[in-house]
Amino acid sequence: MKLIQNRNTILVKLLWFFFMADLIAIFTVNSKVEVVYTFIGFSAIVGLCLLIPLSALILYCKNHAITMYSIITAFYIYIVYLIMSNPSLVNYLFLLLGIMICFFYQDGKLIVLSSIVSILLLGYFYTTQFSLIVESMTKFDVIYFILFIIFSAILYGYYARFTNRLWLKVFSEVKEKEEALHSAQEHFQAFFMYNNDAMVVVDLLGNVINVNPAYERIYGWKKEEILGEFLPSIPRTHIKEARQRFCRVENGERIIGFETVDMCKDGTLIHVEITISPIYDQFGKVIALSEICRDITERKATEELLRQRDKLVLAGEMAAGVAHEVRNPLTSLNGFIQLIHETDSKHRTYTTIMLSELKRINDIVGEFLLLAKPQSLHMEIGLLEKVLSDVTLLFKTEGALNNISISLEPFQEPAYIQGDTNQLKQVFINLLKNSLEAMPNGGKIVITPKTTEDGFVDIFIKDNGVGISKALLSKIQEPFFTTKEKGTGLGLVIIQNILHQHQGSFVIYDSKINEGTTVRVRLPVVNISQ
Repeated sequence: MKLIQNRNTILVKLLWFFFMADLIAIFTVNSKVEVVYTFIGFSAIVGLCLLIPLSALILYCKNHAITMYSIITAFYIYIVYLIMSNPSLVNYLFLLLGIMICFFYQDGKLIVLSSIVSILLLGYFYTTQFSLIVESMTKFDVIYFILFIIFSAILYGYYARFTNRLWLKVFSEVKEKEEALHSAQEHFQAFFMYNNDAMVVVDLLGNVINVNPAYERIYGWKKEEILGEFLPSIPRTHIKEARQRFCRVENGERIIGFETVDMCKDGTLIHVEITISPIYDQFGKVIALSEICRDITERKATEELLRQRDKLVLAGEMAAGVAHEVRNPLTSLNGFIQLIHETDSKHRTYTTIMLSELKRINDIVGEFLLLAKPQSLHMEIGLLEKVLSDVTLLFKTEGALNNISISLEPFQEPAYIQGDTNQLKQVFINLLKNSLEAMPNGGKIVITPKTTEDGFVDIFIKDNGVGISKALLSKIQEPFFTTKEKGTGLGLVIIQNILHQHQGSFVIYDSKINEGTTVRVRLPVVNISQ
């Protein structure tokens, strides 16, 4: 029907064109000479009476077949009008134009009907107006014209039938391909728009062509901000490597599961796994690149946690062996030296040093045992503020002696936790002890509690001590790693173990050289109203 509509529009435009051309010819040529260039060479009134309704049908009629039959009917009305009113202007070729117009529609039935009407009109025309045609022709010549019309009708009809089937086949195939293309586009659009992984399409220079909503959610940039810009999620230090990857893909290679680091809009670095594929045009030339980015930051953190757990298991096994092998002879040594210390005043100076060192060894063995042997927990619900107040009070005097102030900021709301009070005190004692040792020239320690919306309470312990370098931050939580002259490297490991048993966590939140360190302890809050 769309094809018929287009043909109707073209044909009516042609009729208007020839009508206007005819009017111009009438006004420009001598009025005594009857000049008609086309088959619409009739008066303006008859022409307008036919063309205006046809134009209205083109604009408002939804049934395009009715418009088609109306155009053919209007043509033959004109021919009849011309034969009746001014036969001297009629040429027998005019009668063939109806068949040609029907052939324009490539409709076999319409061609047959038009041929019958043309034969009837031609017979009538030659019978009644023969003397006006050509004086030298005989009446028997009408037989040749009729045969010509029949032959033309058969030829046009056969051709129309053939081409009509061909067009139907073409349109059917085109429609199927359009539907398949539309379906493929819908599938791709759904995959692109609703994928949880970030997807981005870039040109061969790395400039952004399109991104999906997941990219906006993960990286923070809106699509409108980065269109036409070089992919902003690539850190500056990684741009050279990224361009090398783009060149490899441009040469037809695919990069699958490559792990790297990307940057978010706020400057945060995240671990990602990327897959880059080429996009080809119809000639097989690479015109763009598609990149799928999967955020694996949590997976990396989990892997790191598992590695830390393995180290803790190893540390525990070592601690158990050392503790059993050392504690028994250590007890004997301590007893004999204590006896010498009490009975022999001559060597008391030496025995005092020996007892002090034996006590230090005993403390180290105690830490080993604490790490190796799971402690029985006495879980009870209590106020975290009470635990922190006790620990703060414990260190007040030592802090004052070292010109260090320790302050505990008030809680926004009471935070009840379920845990072993003594174990939790051990956590905060170790952390405050680390802060005190980091400020040999005095300073300030601030303990700030903050309740989160997801059911946890964060305790931030901030000091303005010597700080920790970035090189040491990645190692400082490993077992046996220490920067202290007399440290064991087990303090933070013990903290992690205790917090793990309480479904909590510990992280060094921030640290800068000569500016201080902030650590965060997170514990789940208990809703006592339930």
